[in-house]
Amino acid sequence: MINAIVRGGLVVPHDPLPQDWQDGTEVEVEKKTADSSEADGISGADAWMDDVERCAAQQDEADDLRLQQAIDAERRLAKELARRGKL
Repeated sequence: MINAIVRGGLVVPHDPLPQDWQDGTEVEVEKKTADSSEADGISGADAWMDDVERCAAQQDEADDLRLQQAIDAERRLAKELARRGKL
């Protein structure tokens, strides 16, 4: 399912469309109700987590590596400061 919002009278998707959706592909659009995800058996938190996981899957592995290296460096620094009694 593609999530979208109406903006300026146009339906604008939140995420990129599937590659097999070419110009002229017919789609069905329904207004989302406040409890539509819960009616499908998905809570608001679950739907939010699905969005987070979808975004995370699109991240570059190099970015993940740089983030982990920065976290590791900060942990080493914190341990060293703690050893010196400066933390």
